[in-house]
Amino acid sequence: MDFPDDWFTPVVRVRVESGGVDEYGDTLPGQRTLHDLPPALFAPGGTSEPVQAGAMPVIVAPTVYWRGEHPDINAGDKLIIGGWEYEVDGEPKAWPLGLEVALKAVKNVE
Repeated sequence: MDFPDDWFTPVVRVRVESGGVDEYGDTLPGQRTLHDLPPALFAPGGTSEPVQAGAMPVIVAPTVYWRGEHPDINAGDKLIIGGWEYEVDGEPKAWPLGLEVALKAVKNVE
């Protein structure tokens, strides 16, 4: 089954590369690198609104799918999709016909 081109959305991977250690053995901050990935199918998923004193966060949990492709994505990466930055939630799931990646973002509502 082929999908129309306008169903696919651009995806950018954000990865923090290791900054190494200083002369005292302390970890140095890493540098964020951005890498364009192949366009993917984006499923908005659900939202939840946990009750916390003093804040009104909304947790969104979309999923992104690559059909016939397995781009390099790790559990510690973030993905930028539609102007929003999402954390990869768990390990990406490699299937014979593609890759499935669960995402998570916490957005504070004022």
